[in-house]
Amino acid sequence: MGNRPHKNYNYNRAGVAMVTLKARPGRRLCRITPETFTLTDTGRIVQRGLLGIHKHVEQVKIGQYQIMPDHLHAMVHVVRDLPPDHTLQRVIRGFKIGVNRDCREATGRESFRVFEKGMHHSLVFDREHLQREVAYIRDNVRRHRLRVAHPDLFRKPQRVLTLSDGTALWGFGNLFLLKHPRRIQVQLSRSMTERQWDALQEDLEVYLEQGYVFVSPFLSPYEKRVFQAVAKSDGRAIRLSHEFFGPRYKPGGERFDFCCTGRLLELSVASAFKRYARLDRAACLRMNQVAAEIATSLRPLSGRKGGE
Repeated sequence: MGNRPHKNYNYNRAGVAMVTLKARPGRRLCRITPETFTLTDTGRIVQRGLLGIHKHVEQVKIGQYQIMPDHLHAMVHVVRDLPPDHTLQRVIRGFKIGVNRDCREATGRESFRVFEKGMHHSLVFDREHLQREVAYIRDNVRRHRLRVAHPDLFRKPQRVLTLSDGTALWGFGNLFLLKHPRRIQVQLSRSMTERQWDALQEDLEVYLEQGYVFVSPFLSPYEKRVFQAVAKSDGRAIRLSHEFFGPRYKPGGERFDFCCTGRLLELSVASAFKRYARLDRAACLRMNQVAAEIATSLRPLSGRKGGE
């Protein structure tokens, strides 16, 4: 199922959205090898239908897109307000209906359906966000090939990033989460109340539905709650640690499973401290600073209005 519409947003109006559609189990849209990229018959019908949307709804143009084996990414530009009886969701639904119809005609199978119900989308409101989304789509095939060719990238700690002050970060898990266009810092005080936590739930749910990557040491009780919510909802996270990652480092318990599914990156900030340093206030502050530097969202998930 897709995510829910944004509250108070008019989906008839002009704007831009990054739309992701997941293929149904068993439906392959393309084949990717180290040297080749080939659309399947279904993938060619999907491509034709996607590029044909503008012929049916002239206010909609398709920008950067990428067909992958089991999903489709597309930047959908609504260049002018849609007619009163149209919405972005209705346009995408019409595209899917047309693809299913064409596939049924091509295969002779009456029940042929390509995509799962609904759509996942992220609204784009500024040029910087648009550039990140476009770069992410363009990099999809390369990341797919790397995952297939180098599965050890996700199993052994390695140096993944050097900050502007020279601090080296070592990572274990899905390194590509550092390239994800939507990364939000989580910084929740230990003094936070249950009432504040309850007020935070709607924001947390929206960020989860929008596919954000949550960045934090996840140390305070409420940060740990966010981490559990991310894990249970098939979300993604970057967890910072003050511990040194040796060559045989592996996270314990559920965090190891989380990494193996590609939804977690563990980052060590140990080079900023003395070896085997204690987890004190200074270490926590430093990790929060690193989390803020990694995040793309200017407003952290903090439980306080305006992130104050």
